[in-house]
Amino acid sequence: MSKLRILFAKGTLLNRLLRKYALVMILLTMLATGIISVHTWMQTEAQAEQMTNEALQSTSRTLNDKTTLSKIIKDQLFGNSEKIENATTYLTKPIDQYLMYAYDQQQNIADFQSFPNQMRDIYVNYEEVSTLYVVFSQLPEYFESSRENKGGTIHSGTPKLSDAFYIKLSITQGGSEVGSIFVGFDKQELDATLESLNSFNGLSLYMISGTTNRLYTFHDKGMPKTVLTMQEQTILKSLQKNSTLPIEELNQRNFVRYQRLPDDYRVLATLDRQSVRQAIARNLAPLVVGVIILDGVLLYFLYRTFKRYSQQVDIVMSAMDETAKGNLDTRIDTTLTEYELKDLSVGINEMLDSINQFVEDIYKLEIKQQDAHMRALQAQINPHFLYNTLEYIRMYALSEGSEELADVVYAFSALLRNNTNQEKTISLKEELDFCEKYVYLYQMRYPNRIAYHFSLAPELEKIEVPKFVIQPLIENYFKHGIDFTRFDNALSVKVFREGQRVMIVVKDNGKGITPERIEEIEARLAQPRVELYQSIGLQNVNERLRASFGSSYQMRLTKNKEGGLTVTITFKEKGKKDVSSVISR
Repeated sequence: MSKLRILFAKGTLLNRLLRKYALVMILLTMLATGIISVHTWMQTEAQAEQMTNEALQSTSRTLNDKTTLSKIIKDQLFGNSEKIENATTYLTKPIDQYLMYAYDQQQNIADFQSFPNQMRDIYVNYEEVSTLYVVFSQLPEYFESSRENKGGTIHSGTPKLSDAFYIKLSITQGGSEVGSIFVGFDKQELDATLESLNSFNGLSLYMISGTTNRLYTFHDKGMPKTVLTMQEQTILKSLQKNSTLPIEELNQRNFVRYQRLPDDYRVLATLDRQSVRQAIARNLAPLVVGVIILDGVLLYFLYRTFKRYSQQVDIVMSAMDETAKGNLDTRIDTTLTEYELKDLSVGINEMLDSINQFVEDIYKLEIKQQDAHMRALQAQINPHFLYNTLEYIRMYALSEGSEELADVVYAFSALLRNNTNQEKTISLKEELDFCEKYVYLYQMRYPNRIAYHFSLAPELEKIEVPKFVIQPLIENYFKHGIDFTRFDNALSVKVFREGQRVMIVVKDNGKGITPERIEEIEARLAQPRVELYQSIGLQNVNERLRASFGSSYQMRLTKNKEGGLTVTITFKEKGKKDVSSVISR
């Protein structure tokens, strides 16, 4: 545990790299897991909704098919008055009297069939039919037929429908309803269809007639009994109360699909949401466990990889700390370092030897000369050492595959060189290049929060301007205008020619400033050598550009439509006449 604390402690670059790599790795795996989980969740719910809809549509199609077939059977048995008479005679007369009736009808009607023969033909022609019930309003008896007893039997009382899937049709004569026929189909076919669609536990389907009779009910075998009981009670209570189905109430706990069909049939399909969530959890559990194991393995190998380097860097840093305290006799034990760190250790030791030698020489001089020489020595050594160290860090980062870190080090080193050199002027191209590196460093500190765009007309690249005329304007934006809680911060720098004048436009969408403040600043800018309080950068830029380009130079501040600030600088190139007017932007 103590080793881990040392490894992740603040101090060395490797420690910070390890923390960043570990954090990035964990965040990426968590992000990937989150994206996959959300996608899986949405996809699974979509599948659940699709399955519920398919169950509804399949049942509706089956119902339509069976209804069509039932109508054909009804027409065959009760399509006209003669057929109705044939059936009622069979139900009301003794068998010997019915046979005499049938004989007489056969003599008069060529295609006459006895009612029992009609029933047998129904079962022969339509194999999916399992049972038939015939009820006439004026008769106390009803007729029951099945595939096992095709001829059927006559019973008294009210029909008791067996466990099947029934289609009820009215028998009419002269425009009046005289009875009903119940055509029963084997429900196993429909059960098998619904079971084949059931990818989740918890599917239920109800087929209900206009009289609230359940013609068909299906429940998934894996559906919890408590859920089933609650659902059944909810539906039964609603049907008894107002003959409606509780769609909204069911939708709270289920995926629901409902359809009203012709002949006043209603089909309701439900899928338990909790069962779907459990399925999602089961599907995601291996992924989550796998990601945790993967992160653990990657962290272990990352730790093993960085541990040795971290220990060596710690040795180097300890020596540097001692040196910083003034102990110039400190030396790094090069036997404890290797590869690049060994070369760095040797270089530091040699540098310390050189410093000691310089100190000995300087002590032989006068105190004033000693101080002057020491400052000159530091001015020579420190930047050189700093640049070499930064370059080493950059090359080391590249060797470790961290191109992003290498880019950051390179940008910082370039800015540092530009800030420390003694040149007073610079080309517009170089100025913009350094400004872009400056913004890039902020962008790396705050990823996905800053967007920037620099553009420079090619013919203006070599124009010489005073150093640091654009960078202070950008620094003002990052100091006063930017909001790092936003993700849409934007900065634009455009350099172009308009007529005979050079235009530099720095535009942002930051906090902006009030029109009154803009007027105050512009009034002060018009006066040479004035203090602008919070606008020292603007003052500095203004004075140096005025000194460089004279009266042709102008600076304007405006509040743009994005709410930010636009700074427009215009000037005429040295040696060219100003033949165009300044256009306010």
